Amino acid sequence: MKKPTFILVAMAFILALATAPARAVTIGLPIKEVRTLIDVSSVDVNVKNGLVKVINKVDPQTSGGTWAIGQAKKLGVPLSGRTLVYEIDSVEATQDIAGVDFPVWAFVPHGKPKAYPQGPVPGPTIIADEGDLVRVLFRNLSKNNHTIHIHGPTFLRYDQDGTMNVAQVPVKPDQMFTYEFVASPVGTHIYHCHVNANEHMDMGLYGGIVIHGKGEEKVDQDLLVLLDEWDSKFSKEEGFKPTSAETKQSAEVGHPRNIAHYNLFTINGNAWTDEYPNVILAQEGQKIRVRFINFGSWPHNMHLHGHTLHWIAWDGRNVYPYDGAISNKDMRSDSVSILPGERKDYIFIADQEGRWVWHCHFVPHATNDGVYHGGLLMAVVYLGKDDKGNLYPKGIDLDAYPLGMPTKITSENPSEKEKVSRKK
Repeated sequence: MKKPTFILVAMAFILALATAPARAVTIGLPIKEVRTLIDVSSVDVNVKNGLVKVINKVDPQTSGGTWAIGQAKKLGVPLSGRTLVYEIDSVEATQDIAGVDFPVWAFVPHGKPKAYPQGPVPGPTIIADEGDLVRVLFRNLSKNNHTIHIHGPTFLRYDQDGTMNVAQVPVKPDQMFTYEFVASPVGTHIYHCHVNANEHMDMGLYGGIVIHGKGEEKVDQDLLVLLDEWDSKFSKEEGFKPTSAETKQSAEVGHPRNIAHYNLFTINGNAWTDEYPNVILAQEGQKIRVRFINFGSWPHNMHLHGHTLHWIAWDGRNVYPYDGAISNKDMRSDSVSILPGERKDYIFIADQEGRWVWHCHFVPHATNDGVYHGGLLMAVVYLGKDDKGNLYPKGIDLDAYPLGMPTKITSENPSEKEKVSRKK
């Protein structure tokens, strides 16, 4: 591709992203769709996307909601005066991960097949402000028993905690359950199914919760990253065979002895390929908050090239000495080391123009079935303006492949001929 042609394509791509950053955009080869991270900057994002209904009064519909309101008042957390209603269904679906079709169980917005372009996993992010009463209307439209465990928020009555046969009887197929809690503490939290959790989470039943507070540091972008691992053997061997909560898959999804078999890795349900890259679009001087959640079974260490990360929160609580404004006294790093179930929030200043990768430094996790690069990898791509005010991606002209050459992957074992060739 000639340089002028590339620039025109790149400019059209960036302009499209600038006008609709939450949508996947088709811009020609090699990139088919850019997968921007999940925007969690405000409740308004979910209102715009039709994921939440706002009621401008405190309107509990369950005894659990009434209890949560009383507990918040008792402990001095002021109510916002409004109720947020999220309607979430559990369904069976499929997810394309680096060209491999996976059968998944997923939380989806009621009446919609998915919340985000990359697929039904992860579920819709529940965004609220501190003091909101949050109502989650859960409909089980699948063939399995499920619950929703609200993980992190503390103003939730125990019998709405979602733990199977401890706090709650599972929600059976074609049944409905209403969860209500008061949004607190401020920070990044999660929700997931707690029925046979090893299997059901591994099948994809999870999503993020973000609670904003009045004292939060103002940022230019507020983004969510959910990490997970997948075993293509499950997809290949099981296909779409029906299952139930009582009968586990023959591939034993979520079994501890199969943890070592994970060979595909996702950010927000998408494994990096050069056709479908995970991208942060940055402009010089922006302050960008990135919230990491590890939904997988392995630890990860996400290294950002060329920038310094200010660690500001851990499991929804500020990390000392951070107190609402980043400074040189913060705990700082260039990597995010995160264990399963943890949430860690970071802020970085976009002060190094160009294109930089942010990838897991368990380097095999930045592959697709062993083929580098892929998996847990995203790119921070800086935008500039030309003399006419048009946005374009800064960096060298990489001709027809602005973010790298696409590589076809396969989950098949190498042939004997290939093995001999490799030995030579």
